[in-house]
Amino acid sequence: MSYNTNYIFLLIITFFMTAAFSETLSGDNSTLMQYALKVKEFDTTGSAIIKGGDGEINIKNSAGCVLKFRVNDKDELRTYHCGIAFIYFEFKNGWLKKYNTHDKNGELKGDDEFGDLATVEYEIKKMNLLHAKFEVLDEADGNIQMNDAKDEIVYTRVYDSKNKIIRENYISTKEYWNASNVLYRP
Repeated sequence: MSYNTNYIFLLIITFFMTAAFSETLSGDNSTLMQYALKVKEFDTTGSAIIKGGDGEINIKNSAGCVLKFRVNDKDELRTYHCGIAFIYFEFKNGWLKKYNTHDKNGELKGDDEFGDLATVEYEIKKMNLLHAKFEVLDEADGNIQMNDAKDEIVYTRVYDSKNKIIRENYISTKEYWNASNVLYRP
């Protein structure tokens, strides 16, 4: 192929990739943003909408926080387990600070099967060790176990929907990695 042919080929590939990406973001984004506004804590400034499988929507704002929820093929809100409709992941300086769950009206809602668990707060106790463990997990796409709660790297406080503490404990780096990658679903 000549230089011009390579350039034209690259333009064609770019066109098709752009068209495929646009299809991913098609639909009624104003409806999705109206759902996001129900969760008062979530700031929609600078939001980007990412659609995934099974109608799952992730809206990421300019602060890096993520609101996760699901819709059906008509963009109607669907709930997860126990009537939970929204999961709000709050990040600070790129690290997950906490997540909480909400009902379809945006009110704090706990998971009934787990003692009304509604909020999980994270405190990183050993940042350097966490960085090293995340490098290993990132390299393996999270497909390895880390039973390192005893190393006291990440501490959690778990609250119910009335903001009453349920438990406090150290968790594994893998559990924190999963939550940080917005993988949690009720």
